[in-house]
Amino acid sequence: MDALAHALLGATLAQATSARCTVLSPRQCLAICVSSAVFPDIDFIGFLVDPLRFLAEWHQGPTHSLILLPLWAALIGGAFALAGRRKAAFLAACVFAAVGLASHIGLDLMTAYGTALLYPLSQQRFWIGSLFLVDPVFLLIALGALVASLRLRRPWPALAGLALLALYAGAQTLQQQRASDIAHQWAQANGIAPVRVAALSQPLSPFNWKLLVVDGDRYHLAHLQLAAGPAALPIPGPLGELARAYRPPEQLVWQRRHRYGEDSTLQPQVQARWLDPRFALYRRFAIFPALSRIDRGGEACIWFTDLRYDLPTLPDTFRYGFCRGSETQPWRLYRLRYFSVDSRQGLESAD
Repeated sequence: MDALAHALLGATLAQATSARCTVLSPRQCLAICVSSAVFPDIDFIGFLVDPLRFLAEWHQGPTHSLILLPLWAALIGGAFALAGRRKAAFLAACVFAAVGLASHIGLDLMTAYGTALLYPLSQQRFWIGSLFLVDPVFLLIALGALVASLRLRRPWPALAGLALLALYAGAQTLQQQRASDIAHQWAQANGIAPVRVAALSQPLSPFNWKLLVVDGDRYHLAHLQLAAGPAALPIPGPLGELARAYRPPEQLVWQRRHRYGEDSTLQPQVQARWLDPRFALYRRFAIFPALSRIDRGGEACIWFTDLRYDLPTLPDTFRYGFCRGSETQPWRLYRLRYFSVDSRQGLESAD
């Protein structure tokens, strides 16, 4: 999730537990918990080095591993003890660092990205998809609990906030199951035996969900609103268009996407680019890969996306693919920058 959510959760955990620690002051517990709660996202530095490897291997990888959590906790606790010249506080600092790190890992597990919990023993990524990257309800609960606990100088508001957050996360998981059932029912009614069905939390409202029905290399997707929410409000601009894209179950609009595009005459060429050895990292990253678009301007480009992250009314998010100037020139690997239409970045050096 976003850095603010991680920081607020870490701070709330510190407020709820710091009274039991006599070695560290409440302010020190707060500082350690918050810093460790945001620490795992230090891996974003990797995006500046290699965007594609960052997506596939580095992000939510080593710094999000339960196996490596004791190491990171010891490093953070040791840094605090050295900076404050307080060797006696090392173990307590490690404990609060571990709490902050664990909160970050657990929160990211609830999103759809995928977390390498067992790195380096396994590269497998685990994800639930019941919380969106930015969740206003989660943020408000955590912020309210933290402010109340700080003002009252008591741990019980923080404990109550943590209980509410747990209930909210559980409620979202139940909603996810309900949304998944709707997708299963649609597939059954249309004679589709899906390989997989997914319901992914979406922005603006906890009632918004993306439904994905996987049928071989073909996807059926819809944007569901389980209960009335922001779509009924007069939200202007792009956010209003996004809010109105989510519909109640009886008004769902199902779209079809294909891994290699709907044009059967172009599918062999698209598939060849998908299977290009240079695209191995993207194939590892994408769970619901689909053709995003084909450009036929001055240069020919074939772009792929992962349907997990794409939002209605907005450009596809993680768009990677190949371009070439003519049929006699080689295909080269590129990415399209976030939220742009045509701004691209080369991912391999020219010969």
